[in-house]
Amino acid sequence: MTKAFNFSLQKVLDIREMVEDTKAMDLQKAQAETELEQQKLSQVQTEKSDLVQGSRRTDDGGSITIQELSNRTAYADQLTEKIEQQGEAVATSQVKTDEQRQVYIKASKDKMVMEKLKEHHHEAYRKKINQDQVKVESEIAARTSREGGLA
Repeated sequence: MTKAFNFSLQKVLDIREMVEDTKAMDLQKAQAETELEQQKLSQVQTEKSDLVQGSRRTDDGGSITIQELSNRTAYADQLTEKIEQQGEAVATSQVKTDEQRQVYIKASKDKMVMEKLKEHHHEAYRKKINQDQVKVESEIAARTSREGGLA
């Protein structure tokens, strides 16, 4: 009867799998945050574009007061500043995402090393089992031939 394969570092592999899973979730959160910041930036850019398009339509055919023009200009300046700030937020978020990606890749590699080690140990175990089986079969064959020759 052969005993089942037992990887002595299974607990280490299990921990590395949990770490990899945790880092994958952290990466997903960082990616979602970057996407959210990018959407905010797009929204502000669209808002400014709509303001500029609205101003052009008014300039083409309608009259506009100096106060309205001043308000639009001030609002456009605010939107420009907001776009710059949001662009920085997107860049910061992207850096965090890249950092999380590197952490995840390292955790994944660490787990993969343990999986390869387990595979090598399992292969060595299988070879030993096969060698033991051949040895037993050889002994049985030798006994059978001795007993057959003596009878």
